[in-house]
Amino acid sequence: MDGITAVEARVAEICRRFAPPPPAGAATTAPAGADFASHLRTAMGLGGGGGATVPGDANGWIAEAIARTGVPSSWAPALRAIAQHESSLNPDAANVAASGGNPAGTPLGLMQMLPSTFAAHAQPGHTDILDPVDNLSAAIDYIKDRYGDPTGTPGLRALARGGHYVGY
Repeated sequence: MDGITAVEARVAEICRRFAPPPPAGAATTAPAGADFASHLRTAMGLGGGGGATVPGDANGWIAEAIARTGVPSSWAPALRAIAQHESSLNPDAANVAASGGNPAGTPLGLMQMLPSTFAAHAQPGHTDILDPVDNLSAAIDYIKDRYGDPTGTPGLRALARGGHYVGY
């Protein structure tokens, strides 16, 4: 089983077992079920708990991801703004409502990455989507590939024009 298929299968298993579908029209970045992130980590063989158990805070996670990926430190405020809008700086965030009933389409973690996008951009040896530094590092790679830098993301462009944040 390849990495993406494995992640999709685990997310589907967790959603079937622990995340009943949200009420129609519900939209939230909070986990569907108090322990969604913990169950996901356990099912993926990553232990209980969640990203929140990773030492540090958003600024520290961002600094570590910037160092890991080699992007300029000037990206830090923009990455923090994206994480604030995407997950309220919650490394355990799981937006089950956004999946449209497709568990593999559940945005997860600090930067609310789809499991398939995370798997495609995760650095070797850094494959825990709920680890905030792994999540940020993969998001940085995705942002570089797709937008060039964080200021090119739809959300930050919309905010710069005085509009509402748009997910990337």
